[in-house]
Amino acid sequence: MDNHQKRNLTFLTIGLIFMLSGIEYAVILPTIWRYLQILEAPPYFLGLGLSAFSLSGLLTGPLFGFWSDRSKTTKSIILFSNVFEIAGNFMYFLGYSKWLLLGSRLVAGVGAGAGSSIFGFLTRSTRPEERAGIFAAIMACRQAGLLLGPAFNLFLRLCDFKLGPFVVNKYTSPGIFMCLLWVLLQFVVLAMYWDVPPVSSTEGGAVMVEMKQEEEEVPLMGSDEEPVHTYRAVNSNQLETSTLSEMQPFHGTSAVSNPFKNFSASRGE
Repeated sequence: MDNHQKRNLTFLTIGLIFMLSGIEYAVILPTIWRYLQILEAPPYFLGLGLSAFSLSGLLTGPLFGFWSDRSKTTKSIILFSNVFEIAGNFMYFLGYSKWLLLGSRLVAGVGAGAGSSIFGFLTRSTRPEERAGIFAAIMACRQAGLLLGPAFNLFLRLCDFKLGPFVVNKYTSPGIFMCLLWVLLQFVVLAMYWDVPPVSSTEGGAVMVEMKQEEEEVPLMGSDEEPVHTYRAVNSNQLETSTLSEMQPFHGTSAVSNPFKNFSASRGE
């Protein structure tokens, strides 16, 4: 498999990651408020539960970005962050208390922090003329997830059974459903994601060499045959001084070597 095929499969996997993030938001949002009411949580827990996911992603995003810049790899970061997505959604499925539900959103939000390293990888592995289109396609995958997410609630709301000691209903089923999807994504990342080399070290390397050779061929200064004109601002006083200094030698020379003065003196004698 050549680098072009690996690159396309890698971009496809990134699109799936962002699509799952959109599906997760759209699946959990419609049921989280009723879920909190069953757990006897106060109303402000709804705001805490929704913002906890974004807060942990905000705090861990720069850390994952720093890790990506130092290691120049992204696959290990994605696999590591997906573990938090799996654990967080499983905690959401358990739902023993309101605090466990709040903690589940905090843990799952750590996985969202890997988006910073993914965007850094896309910047390194794309050419400038194609970068905007790829970024738009990736963000379109997230919007597609937000669009498709509510459709999964059509069958998740019908869930009403027990899985061992755990109860699976329309409130807990989104957690186990997303947990299974993130587990499947782990295998997809292992099979279809490659840390492809940056464009600057492959395709852009030859271009940089040609540019350097062209710069070396261009002379830094003009040749001796062509006059080089330089201009600078001068003061009016400096201009008058230089003019007087140029005129004085001519006056002295004309006074010494004027032949007409000697000629008129000889005629008078």
